[in-house]
Amino acid sequence: MADTPDGSSSESLVDIQAMLRLAGIEPTGADLASLGRILPGVRRKVDRMYEIDTGDEVTASVFRAEPDS
Repeated sequence: MADTPDGSSSESLVDIQAMLRLAGIEPTGADLASLGRILPGVRRKVDRMYEIDTGDEVTASVFRAEPDS
């Protein structure tokens, strides 16, 4: 799967600009174009992670400090 912008790339650029503006960041045109290219791929990857049904399973390692007997 290639990480190329699709028909919603201009919408992605608007979203990126809005998010960065809220954080007080003004990216250069080159930075904005780069973010616009990678955002669709990142969104797909995050969506795939959310599709995994973990049920009641713990999704992170848990360390319980107990003395050795």
